[in-house]
Amino acid sequence: MKVLLVTLTRDTREIEALIESAGHDLVDTAVQARERPDRRYFVGKGKLEELEDRVKSIDIDIVLFNGELHPSSHYKLEKRLGKECYDRLRLILEIFAQRAHSREAKLQVELALLQYEIPLLREWIHSAAIGERPGFMAGGEYRVDAYYETVKRKMRRIREDLDLVRRERGQRRAARKDRGFYLVALAGYANAGKSSMLNALTGERVLVEERMFSTLSTTTRTLQGSRKRVLLTDTVGFVDQVPLWMVEAFHSTFEEIYESDLVLLLLDASDPEVEFLRKLRLAARTLVPRVRPEIVLPILTKADLVLPQELGARSQLIRRSEFHVTPIATSTATGHGFDELRDAIAGWFTSPLEITVRLPVNAESASNLNWLYGNTEVFRVDYGPHYTEVQVRCRAEDAERIDRIGRIVARATTPK
Repeated sequence: MKVLLVTLTRDTREIEALIESAGHDLVDTAVQARERPDRRYFVGKGKLEELEDRVKSIDIDIVLFNGELHPSSHYKLEKRLGKECYDRLRLILEIFAQRAHSREAKLQVELALLQYEIPLLREWIHSAAIGERPGFMAGGEYRVDAYYETVKRKMRRIREDLDLVRRERGQRRAARKDRGFYLVALAGYANAGKSSMLNALTGERVLVEERMFSTLSTTTRTLQGSRKRVLLTDTVGFVDQVPLWMVEAFHSTFEEIYESDLVLLLLDASDPEVEFLRKLRLAARTLVPRVRPEIVLPILTKADLVLPQELGARSQLIRRSEFHVTPIATSTATGHGFDELRDAIAGWFTSPLEITVRLPVNAESASNLNWLYGNTEVFRVDYGPHYTEVQVRCRAEDAERIDRIGRIVARATTPK
């Protein structure tokens, strides 16, 4: 669709990227420089009259406001302009709807769309009592108030379905941990390079696009080149200026981050400093306090696109943030930093206990040894006539199982 963009700031790079990601055509841009939106019409009276004339003179389908429209403003603007009006959040939700492929993603997007729609429905009920609205909220032959009740029932059903999905995801996550897997989440702003990072670390070919929110469903793959049993999960990108209800709609997806053993926080090193700092602060607000800062490992992506002194400046910003650590600079284009990153992940999951256990030679010897290979790091195996002595590194929770299958003859804590 053809879009007329209305903005209060001259920096329109992100909203233009969103328009392109949605597959729309930006026809024209109207700028009114002001500190905050007008309470009634987002823009001032004179600019609104100018928009009315411009809408009549050019061929457009949507008037897109680069900000958040209050429901009453939304109603008045559509009445005045005679065109469907979007705000920034509505555009993001449209992109999400296009990207949703899995059942969970579709449910989350549908819930978010309905929650976005409810305040608009209230306004139309209040202002129009009965009627239809074109485009997004079209109710066909239904009265708006009847449609409102239908929306509430749908939201209850979707929440119930999402609760079931959430429980199933939690069970899978617990089963993976019980089997000795460590869980690592890739987090960061939209288009920070998470899918490219997942491909580079796992050898997979997950779709990578230079469009915002190309990943909406989580994808989990095994880390390559490591003796550790590590699973990496790509997650939906962070986005700024969204209400709490939208974050809650995608809660089951963000749980993959909140419940991980390690979070790789990806930050685009090629962003201008002001933009980089904005995204860093958003990451801190999104993650903390749900995630302890000490389990977050910041990663600078696209390091090949910036000079060394710029990398140093970005690193300094991260060290001054809530995360207080020096990031690892990487580039999927050149492969720079990936050996260091793999070593860092492996070092993060160094098993805290070093144990020497003697397994009795009996009918269960093979299965017990197989369990040790599958759930610990085995360094030495000595076969004898009466017992098999095995030296392993393991997690504290595995020590009890080891004590049950054999006799522990040595135990030490390994340095982190």
